[in-house]
Amino acid sequence: MKRSELPSLPSSKMPNVGTTIFTEMSALAQACGALNMAQGFPDLATPKGLRNAAREAMENGHNQYAPMAGNADLRRWIAHSYHQGMGYDPEDEITIGAGASSVLFAAMTALLRAGDEVVVQDPCYDLYAPVAELQHARVVNVPLVNDRGEMNANGLASAINHRTRLVILNSPHNPTGMVTTEAVLDALAIAMEGTSAWLISDEVYGPMVHDGRPDPRPSNHPQLRGRTLVAGSFGKLFHATGWKIGWLAAPKAITTELRKVHQYDVFSTGAPFQQALATYLDTDEAQAHLDTVGPIYAEKRDRLLAGLKETALTWTPAEGGYFQVVDVSKYLLEGENDHDLARRWTRDHGLATIPMSAFSKRCKPSVRICFAKEDATIDKALSLLQSIPIPAGQDRLIAQHHEPTANSLGDVTESLRVMALQMDLQWHDPSANLALIANELTRLDVAGTSDVVVLPEMFTTGFTMDPSMPEALDAEGKGATSEWMLTQAKHHDVALAGSVAVRDHEGRAWNRFWWATPEGTLVSYDKRHLFTLAKEAAQYEAGDARIEVEWRGWSFLLQTCYDLRFPGFARNHRNPPYDVAIYVANWPEKRREAWRTLLQARAIENQCFVVGVNRVGVDGSGHRYAGDSMVVDMAGACLADADGDGQSKTIEATLGREKLRAFRKALPFLEDADRFGIFT
Repeated sequence: MKRSELPSLPSSKMPNVGTTIFTEMSALAQACGALNMAQGFPDLATPKGLRNAAREAMENGHNQYAPMAGNADLRRWIAHSYHQGMGYDPEDEITIGAGASSVLFAAMTALLRAGDEVVVQDPCYDLYAPVAELQHARVVNVPLVNDRGEMNANGLASAINHRTRLVILNSPHNPTGMVTTEAVLDALAIAMEGTSAWLISDEVYGPMVHDGRPDPRPSNHPQLRGRTLVAGSFGKLFHATGWKIGWLAAPKAITTELRKVHQYDVFSTGAPFQQALATYLDTDEAQAHLDTVGPIYAEKRDRLLAGLKETALTWTPAEGGYFQVVDVSKYLLEGENDHDLARRWTRDHGLATIPMSAFSKRCKPSVRICFAKEDATIDKALSLLQSIPIPAGQDRLIAQHHEPTANSLGDVTESLRVMALQMDLQWHDPSANLALIANELTRLDVAGTSDVVVLPEMFTTGFTMDPSMPEALDAEGKGATSEWMLTQAKHHDVALAGSVAVRDHEGRAWNRFWWATPEGTLVSYDKRHLFTLAKEAAQYEAGDARIEVEWRGWSFLLQTCYDLRFPGFARNHRNPPYDVAIYVANWPEKRREAWRTLLQARAIENQCFVVGVNRVGVDGSGHRYAGDSMVVDMAGACLADADGDGQSKTIEATLGREKLRAFRKALPFLEDADRFGIFT
């Protein structure tokens, strides 16, 4: 046949699919000699007893085809030990495949028809959507709450309809490392009732759930057990991903259909490895390994996160699995996205990661790091990350969270006593203002009666634009007022909060919110939104971070005055969400109704307590302040109100954690919220 007579290439069945990001980044890592923290494989040793069992299996003749459904002894262990109490029949409801991917492929191929809908989390593991599309099914993407993996119960439930054939739930979640909740399972059970939808529970990271977190599984849920397919992986459990041994536990009717595909796809996999696992799993060594694999990975996560504190990266700690997502916004070059950055880091800095944009276009600029590595490997990765410079001129707004530490946490409290000092500040007289506050703290005897005391904005000077007034800071960013706050916090056993005009050792001025605790912790937030009408931006630098801090088991969002007008900046987007937003202000009397209304609005929309502290009196610029300091609960109800009579006074309120939890559980509005980013 002449070349011109060759048939034309048929249109692609998968036009949107190319080489996977895992293949791309691993190949680039190899070509560049980079440390591969990208692909999800451990560099920990496969247990010695299991390796010995594999050699024995080969020597004993287990080198031919395994049964199509899988080694019988191995299936029995999966049914009776791993899924203990679930009632799976090892003969008719357990199928061994070439990794979990192969049996997931077989199940989706068997179940899906043209026009069916598949509900998936977004972002999600990259296998689900292409396989669904190959079967001419429609993929319905449900964004995860806050782009961090918090499971979107209402979103998943509302996506289910009469066209839904499959819902795919992955927990611990790849790539975010987050874990599902009972609320998600309950919502799915209600939404799937009476439909033709089946639930695939991808549990390949199995027992790797960290920090003692609950680990609810659909196979334990009475309404979901009968319609659930569970995927598992021995490769993940035993640091042997190259063996490609996984399984699917599913009702008999489903198993019958998926095996019809399986027998013409993989048929069987790794007979000696299956036999080795069946032999090894009966040993004490195997049980000890399974008992410790989760805690070991939690320790490795903690090791990674401790080292990341020496970088400008930010993160939400992974709740399970062995991946950690980190925000790379600070490191982007002009016009660069996270995919470009991941390539650049691999080529120029010798470190390979996976860009989150490969999983979803909704993700903020982030990369995924695999921490299933030896300590030495993690330490090497940290050394590389710590050496990567932040590009000059590329400061970007970045959300930061201060995790509790041994010396910052204090005693965990179920109730929180807050006090607001509404003051008539002395214009440009720091000594007088500090003396006034110190006397008030002593007079009120706050030790033992309050947990948090909040002062107004620029409490040492009033809202000054005088370039000579900002307080000088040393090279470590500390000054006389911050030291005074730490002293007062320790003396009175309270967290002390308020903002001060400061100037750093390089000459830059900031409207800086200080948070000082009796344990000696000092956290700062630099006001992000500068008040143009007062020409604040002409005197002060805008902050580049949103700061949340944890203390005594409570989490606080630190905000200053004009920030109150920008709800996207205050969006409660972490998992778990912050509990209290604190606004310190010099808010003029003429706009007092806006102040009061917006405080309530921030509390309602973020389902949090809000503490708003304003000054009173007349400042040196002739602006009058009425006060109106308030404490507002998550429903918008006022717990304490100084009113707008312009008088110095103190207000107090006790905040209840259980009340907050119950309110959020009864009205899970945060799960339905639009995802406002804070990145510029």
